[in-house]
Amino acid sequence: MRNLALGKTGLNKLRAHHKELKAADFDDSLKSVLPGEWCLLVHKDSPESWLAYINPMVDDKYAQAQVVGQVQKTSLTTPVQYIEDSITKAFQLRQRYKDYEKGCRAFYGSADGLPGLIIDIFKEVGIIQINTAGLDSFRSEIRTICEKLYSRKCYFLDNEKYREKESLPTHPKEEVPDLVIYENGIELKVRKEVLQKVGFYYDHRENRAQLSNYIQRLNKTFTSGVDLFSYVGAWGLCALKAGVEKVDFVDQGDFSHEIAECLKLNGLDERGKYSRSDVFRFLDDAHYKNKKYDLIMCDPPAFAKSALHKPQALEGYSKLHRKVFKSLAPGGVVAFSSCTHYVNHEEFQKNILEAAQRESKKIQLIYCGMQGWDHPVASLADRSNYIKSYFYIVE
Repeated sequence: MRNLALGKTGLNKLRAHHKELKAADFDDSLKSVLPGEWCLLVHKDSPESWLAYINPMVDDKYAQAQVVGQVQKTSLTTPVQYIEDSITKAFQLRQRYKDYEKGCRAFYGSADGLPGLIIDIFKEVGIIQINTAGLDSFRSEIRTICEKLYSRKCYFLDNEKYREKESLPTHPKEEVPDLVIYENGIELKVRKEVLQKVGFYYDHRENRAQLSNYIQRLNKTFTSGVDLFSYVGAWGLCALKAGVEKVDFVDQGDFSHEIAECLKLNGLDERGKYSRSDVFRFLDDAHYKNKKYDLIMCDPPAFAKSALHKPQALEGYSKLHRKVFKSLAPGGVVAFSSCTHYVNHEEFQKNILEAAQRESKKIQLIYCGMQGWDHPVASLADRSNYIKSYFYIVE
């Protein structure tokens, strides 16, 4: 394992707990480094050292070095052993939470010590996604480690768009089976033909659990709810289980089979209805028909893929939130959520407040949440802290 000399900027970034470095942060040139090579980062004026994998093929506007963590030179192991230790430790940490053993995000990239590795486990299988060259050369070893640790057959579900940034090769697509998911006492099924991301969005599981709790604790009868951007209906199913009489599920994708199957699996037949529609048009139509809901759950996909698109994302949220307020019954509850990395908690909440003011709604914040415990973060300012969820009672 070769040593690479850090520049002063690189040393300062690492001491400030940054996990990504650019070529300009090094005194040594990265041109001779093999894509994905594991290296030890050192500085002549510091006793500290860091383990990282390097990819000089990455465009210089992005990070070429993904920092794994600070290490002692005397305790260095092989990359495969380091990977196995990291995956094992992350899985053991998930076991402290009840219900997570049935399914969870078993590994969460840099938050668990290996940037570019995402692993979700379900009832019968595990799904692995690799987005960095430092790990892609160990695909076979990672699969073996996961299958032994999780006692499940594991599949790769590559995201070609994410892999392009690191100039990673395209591997033959694997035939991922249908998924069975357990979360918050709900069972869900997703056909392989309609899988999104790594199969399911575990990130809001604790927020969904809290919504269920609030529905049962509020002295109010919820006769109608709507799950916007529903995917397979995790939010709406939790609401039905908690006592909401009927829920509409809305998404522009074709998830009618999933919603019908999930309603049946959970003994909720006849209490849910799926509408394949653009959510903005659905809300406009509901407003035109004066259709009002006691509960609205709004969890859209990311509105910005880069910081450059942040203004458009905020404008999109503003339009969406105003339409939601128009369709909420007096005294109703709304759960606004976001997974947009480039819109922080303060900006998201401000956007909601301004939308309420423009619609002349008085709102009371009753809950603020972040991602589930299988998406670990060290602080609210952590770059990995991207999930936001706010519940309001609206007058």
